[in-house]
Amino acid sequence: MGGPPPVRTECKEPMMKYRDLRYLRVNVDNLDEAARFARDVFGLQPADRDDARAMFRSDDRNYALCLSTAGDGEAIALTVAREEDLGALKARLETIGYAPAFLNADAARQRQAKAVLAVIAPNGVTVEIVWRPLESGWRYHGPRDAGITDFSAVQLACTDVAANEIFFVKGLGLTVSDWVGEVAYLSLDEAHHRIALYPSARDGILGAAFEVDAKDSLMRNWYFIQKSQLPVVAGPDRQAASGAMYVTTRGPRGLLMSYMTGMEKGPQIEARGPRQFADTAQSHGMWGSVTEQPEFLGGDAR
Repeated sequence: MGGPPPVRTECKEPMMKYRDLRYLRVNVDNLDEAARFARDVFGLQPADRDDARAMFRSDDRNYALCLSTAGDGEAIALTVAREEDLGALKARLETIGYAPAFLNADAARQRQAKAVLAVIAPNGVTVEIVWRPLESGWRYHGPRDAGITDFSAVQLACTDVAANEIFFVKGLGLTVSDWVGEVAYLSLDEAHHRIALYPSARDGILGAAFEVDAKDSLMRNWYFIQKSQLPVVAGPDRQAASGAMYVTTRGPRGLLMSYMTGMEKGPQIEARGPRQFADTAQSHGMWGSVTEQPEFLGGDAR
């Protein structure tokens, strides 16, 4: 299994207070085809759209997923409660050598937020810290009964996990909840994790997970994926660290799209501190479902 977790994460920086993991923006080649997948296959509700971007809802927020051909880069967003938090984060990031910048009013408006601070993570993904993002006044209603209730988590591929840990923990004030080998699960609220950093042969966004209301919905989606003749990349299975049950398929440009339920939540996660799990495929999938995704195989893939 290897030695103890590296000293790099033992920083004394205070955890920042975030409201949520807000949205994911990904590049796609064909907007119509990618939108059809998000709507008809995965079950997200179409929201605002223009010639270059298609947005989709999963809950009360105005959008959780943005598919883009605009060339505006791939990004994840975190929401802060107060405008002054943006300035505090800017100073904090600059202290450890990063160069965050405020987006102009037009760029913030396109992201449907009052103000946005953007910074590039070591793996090349932009992190957008947003203040006053737009909520929807309408109840979420998906095109099919997928049981989706929330935008749960993102998975990031990293050729240098250590550098990305430092960025998210020291720079953005997230907390490591657990390690699986070198995989780092990062929390920003009472959920076990909202961001997961995976050692990988490439950098970028690996996947996104959307919470469903029950195990029954998870299994119905598994059947739907198979009926639609889409690949089941992983699952149904359960993560050892978070307790989350999941099933994963592949979306536009290889993006992993997962349904997830049962992730551990509560103050006990922070109170007990991070744990180290074995660097094996079984830590990613306790039930032993077959997967060829190298990031989910741990040391078994090396």
